Amino acid sequence: MAEQASYRVERVNELIRRELVILLKKETKDPRLQVVSITDAIVSRDLSSAKVFYTVPEEQKNIVAPLLYKASGFFRSRLSNILDLRHTPALKFIYDSAPNTGARIDELLAKL
Repeated sequence: MAEQASYRVERVNELIRRELVILLKKETKDPRLQVVSITDAIVSRDLSSAKVFYTVPEEQKNIVAPLLYKASGFFRSRLSNILDLRHTPALKFIYDSAPNTGARIDELLAKL
C-alpha cells in the first residue's frame, strides 16, 4: 500500500511540474513571469500541499517571488481543472538556488 501511495505522489509531482511549465509559458500575461523555470515539485504525502521549486536570473529573484505568491491561487485553480484529484494541493513557490550554486562551482573550477 505504501508503495502505491509513493508512486501516486511521484506521478502527481511530475504532473504539477509539467502543467505549471505549460501554464507559465502559455497562460500568464505578465512578461516578468516568462523567465521563470520550474525545476521541481514535491507534494506532501496527503497531497494537501506542494512545494514548487523555481529558478530565475539572480537580478529578478526579488521581483518574481511576490508575483508567484500572488499568482498561486490562479495556478491552483487552473491545476484543479487539469488534474484529476479530489483536492488540488496548495502551492508554495520556493526559489531553487542549486543551479546557481552549480554554475558558481563550474566558474571556480575553470579558474584552476
